[in-house]
Amino acid sequence: MRDRLIFTGVAVVAVVIGALFLSYGNVTVPAPRVPSAAQPQPEGKAVPFTELVHGSKSSVSERVNYLITSQGQLNELWKMTDAKGASPVIDFKTHAVLGIFAGAEPCSAISVAKIEDATTRTVSVTLSKPDGACAGKITGNSPYVLVVVETTPLPLTHADIPTMVSCPK
Repeated sequence: MRDRLIFTGVAVVAVVIGALFLSYGNVTVPAPRVPSAAQPQPEGKAVPFTELVHGSKSSVSERVNYLITSQGQLNELWKMTDAKGASPVIDFKTHAVLGIFAGAEPCSAISVAKIEDATTRTVSVTLSKPDGACAGKITGNSPYVLVVVETTPLPLTHADIPTMVSCPK
């Protein structure tokens, strides 16, 4: 019986305190801040890059990008392409190599259109694909491009820019 009395007393006190806060308290909860779609996104700063090599034959059969950060990695990647000679020597303390591969899709060429830094480093990749009339005529093609760029702590992302090309006459 004593426990019930104590429990009831505590409950009554809690209700009274809650009612006082509700009546006299000036507590406001701020509305959550939702970013506006109209707010401008940070403008990207152009990043210079140098093309090392490009070609139409590689042993990479899927659309993939590689970030190369050592000479050993570059030597291995070089073997996956139809590039001639030994891989160039790169200062990997200040630079990295981006390997961009189109894979075994019917694609006539792949290239880096631009690289920009904002909240991420975005690599814009142009994929030249044949129009419908010649889509089946390009086979055994696996284009690639390797570029050198200064290193960055920013996360990397890419944006593919598909373009259609006409069949060669």
